[in-house]
Order: sequence, then C-alpha cells, then structure tokens
Amino acid sequence: MNAKVETLRSLEEFDHILRDIETEDYQAVGFQSVKASDEFIKTAEREREKLTKKVDPKLLAMYERIMKRYGGRVVVQVIREFCGGCYVKLPSELAARCRTDLVSCPNCGRFLYYVK
Repeated sequence: MNAKVETLRSLEEFDHILRDIETEDYQAVGFQSVKASDEFIKTAEREREKLTKKVDPKLLAMYERIMKRYGGRVVVQVIREFCGGCYVKLPSELAARCRTDLVSCPNCGRFLYYVK
C-alpha cells in the first residue's frame, strides 16, 4: 500500500478516536465507568500532530475538507472497482492506479486504496 495512503489512514484513525471520546455515545455503549484520561487524549493529539507534519499541506487541506463534508471515512477501499465511500463504479484504469498511487474518487473525492 502507498505510504501516503497509510499515513492518511492513520490520521483518520486518530481523528475517529478523538471524535468518539468526546461524544455521549462513547459512554452509552458501555464505557460508563471508563473515562479517557487527559494523558491519553494529549498523546493521541500529539501523534495526530506528528502525522499532519508528514502530509503535504495541499493533501492535508483536501483531507480536512473531505472529513468536514462527510464526517469520517476519508480513505476508503476499492471493492470490485467500486468506491467504498459512495459506491460509484470506478473506471478500470483508475481502480488499477489505486494499487500504486494516491488517487481520489471522481464522484465523492475520497482517497482510494486497494487491498490485495
């Protein structure tokens, strides 16, 4: 998998962790007695900051825009030549390029990756 895609997927994971900790649903699904420590939150924020420094500013701006628009699922898997975010059929050439390059969906703009 492309290193840029892996970095973006890691960044997305930290964003989901930080977002989930702040919601009331976090406690509703069984974490009533467990409260995320400030140390854990600060560590996650530091790790997220390290990842943002590895990403090209233009790419990070696209990532942030997509995250804001869709509220998650910024980096999605290509499944049988379909975008895993909007489920539109991708051109074969584009689906093949996902194996080696950082490519975005022409319909929703999400970043695509392919798993063998």
